[in-house]
Amino acid sequence: MDSLCGGMARLMELCRVETWAEKKMRIRKDDRRFVRQPHRQAGEQQLTRPHATDQEIQKWVSRQHGFVPESAWLQDCKDQFGLVAPGTALKDNPCQPEKVAAIKQAFRRFGLL
Repeated sequence: MDSLCGGMARLMELCRVETWAEKKMRIRKDDRRFVRQPHRQAGEQQLTRPHATDQEIQKWVSRQHGFVPESAWLQDCKDQFGLVAPGTALKDNPCQPEKVAAIKQAFRRFGLL
């Protein structure tokens, strides 16, 4: 009797039809998009987000504050706030003091400060 039941169980296993949910899970496990990423260790650095371009900052300042800052102004402000190597900004066209607050706000918005 045991051999008959064992044979029947094996036959049922071979004839079993995979359900839609089981098939979906099997396919999902094979899909590389769903592979778990390894956890970072405590000492590892996080990947940095790419910085905003001058054009993105100019567009944001234009929409929020009504003026388009010149690239030289942005570079001067980056120099003031320590976002670039000291002395790399051109001093022939410094940023106007009344515009610095708007540009600083844009830097904060884009995660530079």
